[in-house]
Amino acid sequence: MRWLTVVLMMCLMFSVNSCKDDDDDDGNGNHVIPSYVGTWQLTDESGLEKQVLVITETTFKMTLALYIDEEWVDIMSVQGNYSELGNIFMLTITRLGIIADEETYEMVYYTPDDPEWDLLLDDEFEIEDQFEVKFVVSGNKLTVISDDNDDGVFDPVEEGETFTKV
Repeated sequence: MRWLTVVLMMCLMFSVNSCKDDDDDDGNGNHVIPSYVGTWQLTDESGLEKQVLVITETTFKMTLALYIDEEWVDIMSVQGNYSELGNIFMLTITRLGIIADEETYEMVYYTPDDPEWDLLLDDEFEIEDQFEVKFVVSGNKLTVISDDNDDGVFDPVEEGETFTKV
């Protein structure tokens, strides 16, 4: 379930809603898009699992897909909003999609209003609907780091995932 926690954290982290005016323009009144905004992808070493993270200036969406029968099948989707403070995102999950039918690949979506919401987040995936992640953008790479063991340290080696911009 580590991949799910990382996916959810990354999704939340990348949907930051920046409120700082000095980060929103270049001093000449031109709007500047943050470097983390865009579509990012991480494929596992086997090439059979990938995570796609789409970050806008206010939201994020993380999709986990598996390569099944010569096609990519989305098996999970996490969506939400975020706020940013320096290089830390506070992610808030607002929608969770889980594959419900392995034959048709149909997904079922849940929101905080659904009775199953807390059970899915707490028991099934062991995550909070709000959490912090650290991010680092370097060129076309985005590293998302969660504090999985709650020790107050965001360890990029043990707790990080690096995505490539697509």
